[in-house]
Amino acid sequence: MDERERKQLNVVHERDLDLLLERFGIKDIFLANQIKCKFCNRLVNKENVYSFLPESGMVNVICDAPECILQLSQYIEEKKKGIIEE
Repeated sequence: MDERERKQLNVVHERDLDLLLERFGIKDIFLANQIKCKFCNRLVNKENVYSFLPESGMVNVICDAPECILQLSQYIEEKKKGIIEE
């Protein structure tokens, strides 16, 4: 039996999204469709949001485009390896 790395996954149900946005302090600008994806600069809204990435006192938002999801995964791995610093 192979050992698999266990990872914690934090998820938010869509009915709790407004509360999360309030906690991050970005609810008004998110709902006004004024936040762009960290990787592709496409506007992110409730229909295309994939992830939130808190870092350096701010919150980056990632859209659901496959290339952005892949970039997010690579970005997180590079941060773990210390290639990218906060």
